[in-house]
Amino acid sequence: MNGKTNFIYEQYWHDRIRKSLDDDMPGGIPNEIFVTASAALQGGDRVLDIGSGDGSLSLYIKDKFRRFCGAEISEKAARVAQKHGNLLSLMDLNVSLSYKDNIFDAVTCLEVIEHLFDPYHLISEMYRVLRPGGQLVLTTPNIRNFRNLYTLIFKGMFPHTTPDTFVWGGGHLHYFTRKDINTLLNKAGFNKISFSINQEQLLLSKKRNLIHFLIGEKKFGEWFCGSITVDAKKG
Repeated sequence: MNGKTNFIYEQYWHDRIRKSLDDDMPGGIPNEIFVTASAALQGGDRVLDIGSGDGSLSLYIKDKFRRFCGAEISEKAARVAQKHGNLLSLMDLNVSLSYKDNIFDAVTCLEVIEHLFDPYHLISEMYRVLRPGGQLVLTTPNIRNFRNLYTLIFKGMFPHTTPDTFVWGGGHLHYFTRKDINTLLNKAGFNKISFSINQEQLLLSKKRNLIHFLIGEKKFGEWFCGSITVDAKKG
């Protein structure tokens, strides 16, 4: 990334860290994306979190992996993550990952690919660093969510798929449906691709639970979930 982009993300993490980290850590308000991703992860020796930020995900999966590694552009976020005992590498995710081939049991990439110039390049890099049979858990906002479609069709505005306002659209450059993600993963060589939802949301809302029952989990995930969560294996 260029210097201006780097500065923007440093400022973003400066403001976020100063405000509070409580919303992203167990003991505070559970992060729904972390909860869903951690439930999908099978565990292993070494995991790499792409765009790891302050390393909060490690607190959710510390019992599943012996070593937590992270790749992050923000030096301020990396310093916080290192206090958690994480191994953080500073890098621009738009270029190649600075890791050897076939070394990670799992890779996570949560709400990151929508920020990158070439999402497929990063997906190919994640495939490269995974060991054969290794697991990728990836999340990204779901543009097909009915609220986004309502905003586009009836309000005539393109939906913002994040509450972040530090730049226009929260810095999102790309928008995805489940089919888009499935196509990218297949192209990169991943197999055993499956999508999941946060099951806890069904316990919190009778309306959502009823809709889920009536239309089934696949359509519920495609139309009513704000985020796409996908689990794939390296072939």
